[in-house]
Amino acid sequence: MLIARGSETVTREEIQKRLWPNDTVVEWDHSINAAIKKLRQAFGDSADSPEYIETVARRGYRLLVSATPIPCHNNNDAPAKPPRRTLPKPPDETPLVIHADPGYAPPAPDAEPRVDFVERRRSTNGNLIGKKVSHYRVLEVLGGGGMGMVYKAEDLKLERHVALKFLPDELAWDPVALQRFQREARTASSLDHPNICTIYKVEEHEGQPFLVMPLLQGETLRDRLAAIANQHRTIAVDSLLNIALQICAGLDAAHARGIIHRDIKPANIFLTLSGEAKILDFGLAKLAMASKECGSDALYFETDALLGGTTRISIRPADATLTRQGAALGTAGYMSPEQVRGEKLDARTDIFSFGVVLYEMATGRRAFNRAAPVTIEESILKDTPAGVHDLNPNVPAPLEAIIVRALEKDRDRRYQTVVEIARDLQQVLNAYNAAAVTSTLTSMRRLLMWLAGSHSASR
Repeated sequence: MLIARGSETVTREEIQKRLWPNDTVVEWDHSINAAIKKLRQAFGDSADSPEYIETVARRGYRLLVSATPIPCHNNNDAPAKPPRRTLPKPPDETPLVIHADPGYAPPAPDAEPRVDFVERRRSTNGNLIGKKVSHYRVLEVLGGGGMGMVYKAEDLKLERHVALKFLPDELAWDPVALQRFQREARTASSLDHPNICTIYKVEEHEGQPFLVMPLLQGETLRDRLAAIANQHRTIAVDSLLNIALQICAGLDAAHARGIIHRDIKPANIFLTLSGEAKILDFGLAKLAMASKECGSDALYFETDALLGGTTRISIRPADATLTRQGAALGTAGYMSPEQVRGEKLDARTDIFSFGVVLYEMATGRRAFNRAAPVTIEESILKDTPAGVHDLNPNVPAPLEAIIVRALEKDRDRRYQTVVEIARDLQQVLNAYNAAAVTSTLTSMRRLLMWLAGSHSASR
């Protein structure tokens, strides 16, 4: 898009609509930032002093150089590979290799050097397809998120298909991300429950750890909801309640072990072909009972803009959350108010996020849906979502009451445990099933009466 636009600005909204059309539910703001960061890494460019890609404040990006197509030859008569010039090695980076255009004449001594193509020689997760990793053969990419890329692979020893999860390239050498990734492995492997995706083992490939998980057949709840929305429908109430109760069972198992997920959302709920709902990605999970009190480990120096740029000392545990200064872990639109405010979390944060998921299943709309993460967070703190029954009259009043209570901004007024919300959901399901049985019996009785009347009339 940058090349096609020349020197004109490509807005973030244009990038969003091109890459994620049809109102796809995705954290596109973070994804665009990651994509631009990758491009800058490839060019060895700097956001502060750009030579290739410039950020246009509050609008988008534009290319600062002109692009020249390089012919691609796929026959035996192709010219010899053009000479390569190696640039000086940037700090903490691998060498950049510059491929010159075959028909390119050297510039005048006083001319600016021209770079037509830049190739970074480094090992990435993107080139694993078809390769053998440990005793697994990687077959294809299944997908990825902020904390990992997932591949379909064949276990050559046990002759079965599995899923391998690696860190994304931009995080592969980040020590904080590695610690979080390893914590995900420990956390998920300690939870043996049918509604939680299990971990077979943790292995390494070229110094990078990866998880080995079962290859699940089915789709995420996000994909299910998107497909239903495209048909201008909402999920059936009985299906909603069955999925919700399974999510409750998985969360209850985690909370009983003192583990908070902190990123419950439709993309992290997998629906198998056999009808099971499994919670994915404990990459943001936290051992609630093991978190240390502030002041026990490390000092962080930060600048507070609200204090006029004054430097102050923040005392926080070094490993309580494994996040950087000022970062709020979670997904915009599904975080609890206390998560947005950066407060200490407990299991009730998962209940709020679960309430957001219930709202989306019931209405087909996200509870807090604004253009940018900052405004979404503001909405979470201040706004009350539209009434569930107003958006979907088929939702029973008791189910709407459950959703409203789960979305209480004051966590003391929210459901306090998953067991409580599961109990109320089960009551709604029992009443719904009883009403369905009564309706069926009534219809059958009417049919029998009609058949009896028709038989009498015929006589």
